[in-house]
Amino acid sequence: MQKLSTAQVKQLHDHLIRQGATDALLYELLDHLVCEVEHYMWIGLPFEASFDKVLLEANNKAVHYLNTTYQTTMDPNALRGYTLDDIVFEFRNKHYGAYDLRQSYRLSLRNALLLGIGLFVMLVVWVAAYNQRSFTYWSPLGALWLAGVSCVGLSLGSWFLHSLRQRYMEIE
Repeated sequence: MQKLSTAQVKQLHDHLIRQGATDALLYELLDHLVCEVEHYMWIGLPFEASFDKVLLEANNKAVHYLNTTYQTTMDPNALRGYTLDDIVFEFRNKHYGAYDLRQSYRLSLRNALLLGIGLFVMLVVWVAAYNQRSFTYWSPLGALWLAGVSCVGLSLGSWFLHSLRQRYMEIE
């Protein structure tokens, strides 16, 4: 694939500035514009024809809309109450699932860790008890077994409560 020269990228940059792209969006739009022009050049069009084709397909209203939408800056005092996920998803669709996955990531990680540790401890205790041919809950192996069962129970209970909470939120 043919890459654009520095002069060609400068020409695209100047075009975006003439169209009113602000600093916040300039490099993002420039990246998309370069990709589109390189795509048409890869098909076989020269740079000028590719640039003209992209300009015909481009919508100046879209650039204006993006400028007005993303022009809003967050107040530094308001940022103190936001999480990183809130900042990342500020102007994005939070309802398609990625926001919810990021919100529940710590809980899922904790549950997976507890479940893994609990099952591992229970397996080790089971193998040790099988080799000794005896098992009581009052022995050190019994205490480890109960710790493993507690970890598994805590992780499964937490997962169950989280899924109930999610279903309850969907109903409302």
